[in-house]
Amino acid sequence: MYHFIVKQRMKTILEHLNRGDFDFILGQFAPTAEHWFSGQHALSGLRRTSELRRAWYQRLGSVFPGIQFDVQKIVVSGWPWRTYVAVEWKDRVFDTRGVELVPNQGVFMLTLSWARAVEFHVYCDTQGIAENLNVIAGQGVAQATLPPISEAGRAS
Repeated sequence: MYHFIVKQRMKTILEHLNRGDFDFILGQFAPTAEHWFSGQHALSGLRRTSELRRAWYQRLGSVFPGIQFDVQKIVVSGWPWRTYVAVEWKDRVFDTRGVELVPNQGVFMLTLSWARAVEFHVYCDTQGIAENLNVIAGQGVAQATLPPISEAGRAS
């Protein structure tokens, strides 16, 4: 029963993400949660503070407004004090004119503790992300070319 509840909660969270409700998303993290995105691009890096996570979601909204995640599968294991969640997804992203860019697919890996995310890792086609960011940058969105929002001295 617990795993079913977590799956339903994840679906609700992803609905908020698809609406761009980043304040709701940010409220799902424990204060020192690890938020990590693979690769070497404007969205990659490691964040462990609410300020850096907020800046990252603001950047996500700037470079990929209207991003949509289509959930393929949600897998849950563990207990309330240490729950592991894998979310397999495909996305849809658009350029500044509303033209759909090359879609991506990947996995969100989460560790929850008492319903709050303590780890959130994103694994996807980072080359595809970089190429889409280059398109966005070419359309004048400067945030698409900035260095990652990441803790100083931490590799992505």
